[in-house]
Amino acid sequence: MGERVRASLVQKFARGVRTRFSVNSSATGILFVVPVLLLVIGLYGFPIFDLVRTSFFETQRGESLFVGFANYQQIINMPLFHQAVVNSLVWTGFSLLIQLTLPLVLAMLLNQRFRGNTLARVLMLVPWLTPVVVVAIMARWILEPNVGFLNQLLRGSGLITGWVDLLGNPLTALPTLVVVNSWKFLPFGTLLILAGLQTIPLEVLEAARVDGAGAWSRFRYIVFPLLGPVIGFVFFLAFVWNFNTLGLIWLTTKGGPLNKTLTLPVLMYRKAFRGFAMGEAAAMGALAAAILVAVGVVYFKFVWRRRSW
Repeated sequence: MGERVRASLVQKFARGVRTRFSVNSSATGILFVVPVLLLVIGLYGFPIFDLVRTSFFETQRGESLFVGFANYQQIINMPLFHQAVVNSLVWTGFSLLIQLTLPLVLAMLLNQRFRGNTLARVLMLVPWLTPVVVVAIMARWILEPNVGFLNQLLRGSGLITGWVDLLGNPLTALPTLVVVNSWKFLPFGTLLILAGLQTIPLEVLEAARVDGAGAWSRFRYIVFPLLGPVIGFVFFLAFVWNFNTLGLIWLTTKGGPLNKTLTLPVLMYRKAFRGFAMGEAAAMGALAAAILVAVGVVYFKFVWRRRSW
């Protein structure tokens, strides 16, 4: 009987120790997270709050006047805003088409063993490390219609007799900038997908090859499903970054010609720092932020979890 009592007391003591330890661990974990939360709130929460607050005011002669939802109503009725939204969606869609296919192909090639593989991977970083200002200047010089390298090359090869202004033509300006923007993004997507490829066990691919599976079958039924989470992550990051692109477009075409490259960030920049309509620009930014947050919530809550990678 005494042994049972002692065993019961020991079990109660052990449960009490575990409970106290878990409580202390939870409290300690919260203490460690608090500084990070404060940093995130300071860097992101306050600017977003100030953006939304500014969208309800109109700045006149240095003074702010509360106008409620007038800024939102004004930009919704603005034809230029509709064109900017459409251009942003077209820009993002075509950029994603390139930035999800070419990195996958390049990652598959770089995942092979060949001489100079390490050098090729290092050179892949050059576009990503190049500042956007340098990329914009390079693009303008290469595509310059009179003395640009591309026109000189085309004339020298006899393919054209005149000159081609890709950035000055309303039909070619946006596709040209999509190519330049995708060139800069390629290393990031390629290296992420390459890292995902290197996590796939070689034994699985070798077993499939021994069983008679061809290269396409191995890619379709083994490689691509295992790369699903990585490709999905690259898709979401590319969507957000492309939708928010400002520097490259502003430094090359400033939204022209004929507003064919006028995206939402470019229009916001025009309104805020050229037209000094801070309230309208803030309203556009608040709507854009709401769209991106909604896309992120829907994507990670429904698409990301429901896919059986």
